[in-house]
Amino acid sequence: MLLLLLSVVLIPDPAGGCEIIHPPRDGGIRYRGLTPDQVQTVRFLPFDYEIEYVCRPDREIVGPKVRKCLPNGTWTEMGHASRCSVRTCPKIHLSLENGQAVPRSMERVPVEGTWVEYHCNPGFRLVGSARSNCTKVGRWSFPKPICECEPRKGEGGSLSPRSGWQGGHRPSLSTVSQPRALAVCDPGQATKYLYELLYNDPIKIILMPGCSSVSTLVAEAARMWHLIVLSYGSSSPALSNRQRFPTFFRTHPSATLHNPTRVQLFKKWGWTKIATIQQTTEVFTSTLDDLDQRVKEAGIEITFRQSFFSDPAAPVRSLKRQDARIIVGLFYETEARKVFCEVYKEKLYGKRYVWFLIGWYADNWFRIKDPAINCTEAEMAEAVEGHVTTEIVMLNPENTRSISNMTSQEFIEKLQKRLGKNPEETGGFQEAPLAYDAIWALALALNKTSAELVKKGLRLEDFNYNNKNITDEIYRALNSSAFEGVSGHVVFDASGSRMAWTLIEQLQGGVYKKIGYYDSTKDNLSWYNNDKWIGELGLPMPLGVMGTTPQGFLFLGVRHLPPPGIVGRAGFRKCGAQFEQGLVLTWQCSESSAVLRRQVLH
Repeated sequence: MLLLLLSVVLIPDPAGGCEIIHPPRDGGIRYRGLTPDQVQTVRFLPFDYEIEYVCRPDREIVGPKVRKCLPNGTWTEMGHASRCSVRTCPKIHLSLENGQAVPRSMERVPVEGTWVEYHCNPGFRLVGSARSNCTKVGRWSFPKPICECEPRKGEGGSLSPRSGWQGGHRPSLSTVSQPRALAVCDPGQATKYLYELLYNDPIKIILMPGCSSVSTLVAEAARMWHLIVLSYGSSSPALSNRQRFPTFFRTHPSATLHNPTRVQLFKKWGWTKIATIQQTTEVFTSTLDDLDQRVKEAGIEITFRQSFFSDPAAPVRSLKRQDARIIVGLFYETEARKVFCEVYKEKLYGKRYVWFLIGWYADNWFRIKDPAINCTEAEMAEAVEGHVTTEIVMLNPENTRSISNMTSQEFIEKLQKRLGKNPEETGGFQEAPLAYDAIWALALALNKTSAELVKKGLRLEDFNYNNKNITDEIYRALNSSAFEGVSGHVVFDASGSRMAWTLIEQLQGGVYKKIGYYDSTKDNLSWYNNDKWIGELGLPMPLGVMGTTPQGFLFLGVRHLPPPGIVGRAGFRKCGAQFEQGLVLTWQCSESSAVLRRQVLH
């Protein structure tokens, strides 16, 4: 991400996306996935692209914090200006229930230099700091204190002094909760909600964001309040950075967990050269950087690396020109349809090619009508046939009972009954087991923490945003999690990420078929031997296998032949040539004869 503090004058072109926006005075704009050079040269940003306004430390955004590029070439909420204003501290600190809050050095609103003194009424005691200063970043130096009577007894396990959570000794929870509102993945809304949560009672003890972009914002800020963050739907590899996100955990594995599986498949099938094409976003860029490192360690080379913002036409043509054969694609589902429409046009599919895609798209993603592409359903089905996907195992494939005394199938049946018709079309349906297990991980961790705190004469009710000791206990409890959930065995690695199996599937006849599982923790590949390949020769050959030289010779190396067991022997009747192990055969065909040469492989 880049903070741009320069003004750029551009000519509008709605057909190419949205014109880049000028940053506000005393502020800038974050452009995700762009390098400094790209920001200086880009004229328009693609549809669905999001920008985020930021201000200098002593100022804050007034107006929309995030804007999105709409299909009509305009940004959202352009009728409301975004500006950087002097930061003010929340006014909620200026009152105190059962006591008095006395502001000092304040004129109209609390700004840097203002402080508040707190006093409780007779019969109440102050819990928290008696003074809080308004800092230049618009945050009070201490959480708002409370005035309470003598401590209550025997409610071990509550989330906060007023939460009423009674499950400290025996955690229990409803299988499927009824949501009050539809959750959306919006960093701008998340900023608003985070602000409201932190500056309103009761005190929070755990934050549970969903998607990666929201988790990034929440987890980076949470450490300032000594809060644990537990996510069920975040896969961005960047969230594994313990220095940046020291209190973050997730039951959804990192997207990099796909990469050991991909490398294992490349090695299994004898491929030493691959190509990649990615959508330019942080999650895919960091995933590809990790893949690049892993393939190098395995002696595999990424020969061609292509990327795109919203239009993949040029990168797909480049892959065709470069004769790429084994291709890893990293992009969201909507972009996947764009890519494979171009793949169909360029004929970059069939028996000579293998595509590796992400496995969490909808099963019918290539059949969905999309106004952004001009390919038919039949053309799309033809282009995607035979591709391989890797997908994190989100539902335990074994019929064993979890800690909730439910099997994974029983959980899905209850969830489907609650959701009604077409549950698969509900957003987040696939991640539901991960969310359910996240609640169990939290319940078990709080139960364990409560037991440890009793030994020290403390309770969970004693938590406040200055109490790092209780946060450390919760961290240790979560970090040592190990139980059987409906999504499988739940355990976290050193970065707080879930460790899990990877499911390998292949699209065969328009239907995804399981062809194997891979356990990266044990380097164990479970293979079903039911993979199918287009054409008579079976497994496709890697990039650069066949190409005519200026002299008209055709070269084919034994190292490029399908592995033993897939194809035993192959020949070309046209020239009467036959492959021999350990040799490169070159020949030239004519109407009357064929010239055959033998070269020893090095």
